[in-house]
Amino acid sequence: MKKRNVVLLQPQVGDLDFFRSRPTPPLGLLSAATMVWQDLEVRLIDQRTAGNWQDALASALDSQTVAVGITALTGGMLRHALDAAREVRRLREVPIVWGGVHPSLLPEQTVRHELSDYVVEGEGELAFARLIQRLAAGAAGDDIPAVWFKRLGRVGGTPRATLLDFDALPPIPYALVDMENYIQSFRGKRMFFYQSSRGCPCRCAYCYNRVFNLGRWRARDAERVLEELQSLRQRYDFSLVFFLDDNFFIDRPRAMRIIGGLGKLGIASSLQGVDIETLARLSDQDLDFLEKAGLERIGIGVESGVDRVRAEILHKEGDLQLVRQQLARFQGRKILTHCSFLLGVPNEDYTEMRRTMDFALEILRLGKNFRFPQFFNYVPYPGTELFTQLERQNFQFPSRLEDWCDYEFDFARTQKGHPRLRETLERICFLSKFLDSKVDDFEFTGRTLRILYELYRPVAGARLRHGVLWPLPERRFYQMLKWWAKRVRSPTGRSASR
Repeated sequence: MKKRNVVLLQPQVGDLDFFRSRPTPPLGLLSAATMVWQDLEVRLIDQRTAGNWQDALASALDSQTVAVGITALTGGMLRHALDAAREVRRLREVPIVWGGVHPSLLPEQTVRHELSDYVVEGEGELAFARLIQRLAAGAAGDDIPAVWFKRLGRVGGTPRATLLDFDALPPIPYALVDMENYIQSFRGKRMFFYQSSRGCPCRCAYCYNRVFNLGRWRARDAERVLEELQSLRQRYDFSLVFFLDDNFFIDRPRAMRIIGGLGKLGIASSLQGVDIETLARLSDQDLDFLEKAGLERIGIGVESGVDRVRAEILHKEGDLQLVRQQLARFQGRKILTHCSFLLGVPNEDYTEMRRTMDFALEILRLGKNFRFPQFFNYVPYPGTELFTQLERQNFQFPSRLEDWCDYEFDFARTQKGHPRLRETLERICFLSKFLDSKVDDFEFTGRTLRILYELYRPVAGARLRHGVLWPLPERRFYQMLKWWAKRVRSPTGRSASR
C-alpha cells in the first residue's frame, strides 16, 4: 500500500535569485517538514528548479496526498504561489495549507481566500505537523495553536503558542531535495545555507521580525551547530557556510566559538545579519580573529543616512557617527561588508532620501570590500509599528492576496498619492541594482549578463550621482534580459549560457 504523502510547493521569488546561477534552498518548507517527513512521504516541488512545475505537481498529487503546503513572502512570490494553488485546485480536491511570512502576518485575510483552506501562523514545525496528522486521520484541525481555518463559511483560528525551543528541534531534512541544485559559488567557494538562530531583539519599526519572532532571539548550541555542519560538509562537500541568522552576534562568545570552530575545520563563513550596536561590542582583536578564521562577509542594516530617520522613524540603534566608526574598521580587510538601505519610509522627505543615497555611494568609495545590493523601497509589513502608523493615517492596504503581489522592494507602493515621487524612487531602485561588485562575488547568471552588468555599472552610477533618471529605456531592456535568462536556464535551475 502506498504511503500517505504531503506535497510542498516553493514558488518563484522574483528578482532575489536573478543575479546568481542557482537559487537559495527552500529552507522554509524544509523546516516545515522537520516533524512530518518520517511519518509521511514529503514531495517538494520548487518552481525554480522543476522545469515544468505543472507536470511535476500533477505527478506528485495522488489519492494518498493528505495536503499541499505553500509558502510565500509579501510581493511577487505571492503571485507565483497563487498560480500554484490554482493549479492544485484544478488537479485535485485536497486541503491547501499556507505558511511563511506573509500568511503569518495576515492569517485571517489569507485563509479567507478561495485558494486557501488553512494557514499556519509563525513557526511551522509543530503546528504544521499536528495539522497534517489530523488531516491524515480524517479529523479537523480547528483547535491547533497557530492554525487558522474555514468551516461552513466561518473563519477561525487558535492563538499562537509560545515560541519553539529552536535548539530542541530535529535537524532540517536536507535530503528531501537535491541540494546540488542550491549549492552556490561565493568567491570561488561552494556555499551552503544554514540557520543557527532565529529572531532579533532589536526594535526596528519596519521589520517583520518584531511580529513573526516576537522580538525574541533563540539559538542552537554552538557545539551542536559545529557538529551538524561538519556532518553536512561530508555529505555536500561545501567550503563556506552562509548563516541566514537575523542577528548573529547577539551572543558574542557563542558566535566566536562557531566561526572559530568552522575555521579549524577549514570552513569559511558568511553572515546575513549584523546590527551596528553588537558590532561595536566586538574589539579590533575580535575582528582580526574573525578574519583569520575565514569570515568572508557580513550584512549590516544601515537603512538610512540621516540620524533623524534612523532614530525617530526606523528606531535603529546607534547614530551615523557610530555607523561610520564601525565601517571604518573594515577598511582594508578581506571581509566583504554589505550595507542595506531603505528609501521612502513614512515621514521621510526627499532631501533626506538624497542624503541616504549620498551616504550609500560614500560607503562604496571606502574600498573594494564594500557593497550594497540596491536601494530598497520601503515595504509596509502588517503588524509592524510603521504599518500601524500608516493605518492610522487612513492608508488603504490591500484586502485581497492578489493585491499584495506588487508590494515588494522594487515598487514604492506607499507613495500612491505622489506619482512623481513614486516613479522617482522606482527608477532609483532600478539603477542601484548595478552599482556594486556583486558579480565578482557570486557565480553569475551567464557570461553575457555579466558583461552587460559591468558595462552598465558606470552608466548607472553617473545617472544616480547626477539625478538623470529620465528617460530610462534600460528598465525595459532589463525585463527582457530577465525573460531571456529564464528561458536559457536548464530545468535544474543552472544557467545554460555559462
